[in-house]
Amino acid sequence: MIGKLLPARGTPRILVFATFVNTFGNGAYLAAEVLFLTRSVGLTPAQVAVALSVAAGAAVVLTTPMGYLVDRAGPRRAMIGALVTLAVAYCALVLVRDLGHLLPVACVIAVGDAVVRAANGAMIAGAVPPAERVRTRAFIRATNNAGIALGTLAAAVPLLLDTRGAYLALLAGNAVTSLAAALVVSRAGAVAAVRAPAGGPRLVALRDRPFLAFAVLDGFVAALYNAMLSLALPLWLVAHTEAPAALVSVVLLVNTIGCVTLQVWAARGMHTAAAAPPAIRRAAMLLALSCVLFASTGDAPVWAVAVLSVAAAAVHVVGELMLAGASFVVVFDLARDWAHGQYQAVHQTGRQIGNMVAPPLLTALVIGWGVPGWLGLGAMFVVVGLVSARVVGWGLHTRQPEPPADTAVRSDVAA
Repeated sequence: MIGKLLPARGTPRILVFATFVNTFGNGAYLAAEVLFLTRSVGLTPAQVAVALSVAAGAAVVLTTPMGYLVDRAGPRRAMIGALVTLAVAYCALVLVRDLGHLLPVACVIAVGDAVVRAANGAMIAGAVPPAERVRTRAFIRATNNAGIALGTLAAAVPLLLDTRGAYLALLAGNAVTSLAAALVVSRAGAVAAVRAPAGGPRLVALRDRPFLAFAVLDGFVAALYNAMLSLALPLWLVAHTEAPAALVSVVLLVNTIGCVTLQVWAARGMHTAAAAPPAIRRAAMLLALSCVLFASTGDAPVWAVAVLSVAAAAVHVVGELMLAGASFVVVFDLARDWAHGQYQAVHQTGRQIGNMVAPPLLTALVIGWGVPGWLGLGAMFVVVGLVSARVVGWGLHTRQPEPPADTAVRSDVAA
C-alpha cells in the first residue's frame, strides 16, 4: 500500500527527492527575489523587470541548444553541472550592485533552471521503464509544487526581518540546496550520452512540426491556467467584487493542495500518447468551466463570491492536472530516442513563450472586458484544447521508424 504512494525505488525516488531539495530553496528565493533586489541591492522595480525579461529571452533562445548538449553529455552529468552552476550564480548575486551586474547572473539562472528541467525529463526517459515514466513525472510535478510552497513559507522569516543579512542567508541557503540536489542526483542511475544519427539535422526537435505546434499550444495553455489564479483573479476580485483580497490565498491553497495530492491520480492511464487527446479535450472543458464560474462572481454577494471561487479553483485544478498528465506522455512518446533532452527543452521553451504572452493577454481580457473576457478565456481554452488534441494525433500519424542512435563511448557514469 505504501509503495503505491511513493515513486519506484532507485532513480525515480532519487529524482523526486532531488526535486524537493532543489525547489525548496528555489521557492524561498523566488518569494524574496524582488524585495532583495530592490530593498537590499537598491535597483528600481523597472530595472528588475528589465533584467527578468532579458533573462526570459535568453532562456527562450538558449534552452533548445542546451537540450541538445544534455543528450550529448548525458542527462545526469548535465543536470549536476547545471545545479552546480546555479549554486555559483546564487552566490554571485551577493556581488550585484547595478543592472549591468544583474543581467548576466539572471540569464545564467534562467537558462540553468531550464537545463535542470530538461535534464530531469531526459533522465526519466533514459533510466525509468516506459510504463513508469508518466507516474514518475507526476510525482516530480507534485513534489515541485510542494517544495516551492514550503520554501515560500520558509522565506517568511527573512522577509519579516527585511535586512541584507537575512536576504544573504536566504541566497546562501538556495546555493546549498542546489549543491545538495546535485549530490542527490549523483546517486541516480547513469544514462549514457548519445550521438545524433549521422547525416541528419542536429536540432531535430525544431524541425518536428507536430511537436513544435504541441509545445507552443501546451505552453500557452499552461501559462494561461497558471496566471489565471496568480494574476487575473486578484485583479478581478479587487475591481469587480467586494470580496477580501485574502480570498486569493484560499484559492491558491486549494490549487496547491490539489497539485500536491492529486497529480499522480490525474495522470493514471496516461501510458501512451494515444490516450492524451481525449484527456486534453476533457481538461480544456474543465478549465473553460472554471472561467464561467469565476465570471459568475461579478457583483455577487461576498459569500457567493467565496463559494463560486473555491468551486472554480477545484474545477480548475482537476483540469490543470489532467492536462499536465497528458503533456507528460506526449513529450516522452513523440521524442526521438536519441533526443529526449532536446525535446524536453523545446517543450520548456513553449512554456517560456507562453509565460511572456499570458500576463498581458489575461489582463486585457479580464480587466478590460470583464465578464465577456472570462467567457472569451473559457472559449480560448476549448479551442486551443481541441486543436492541441488534433496536433497530438498528427504527431502520432507522422512518426516514422528512427535510425539507430549511437551511444557515446563516454557515458555519464563518472559524473
